[in-house]
Amino acid sequence: MSLKEQLSNDLKDAMRAGDEMRKNTLRMVMSALQMAEVAGSERRELSEEQVMQVVSKQAKQRRESIEEFKKANRQDLIDIEASELSIIEEYLPELMG
Repeated sequence: MSLKEQLSNDLKDAMRAGDEMRKNTLRMVMSALQMAEVAGSERRELSEEQVMQVVSKQAKQRRESIEEFKKANRQDLIDIEASELSIIEEYLPELMG
């Protein structure tokens, strides 16, 4: 099963379970994937590597947001971004130590 299929299936499971945070986060990732597919002059299917790059970019955006919210002392927004980041990181490979 490809990463994109796994994300789609997990989104459906989150919708059935009523898990709003997981559902919203996976929708944002799927939306980013769709935007990447239609970027340029024609629609194309993303390779597994390209899907992983989009997911990694989403994780990086969350990390950067957390740093900015720390500077602004906005714990409420830090908590939301950290929750989203933990969900996205489930789909990324383990980092080597």
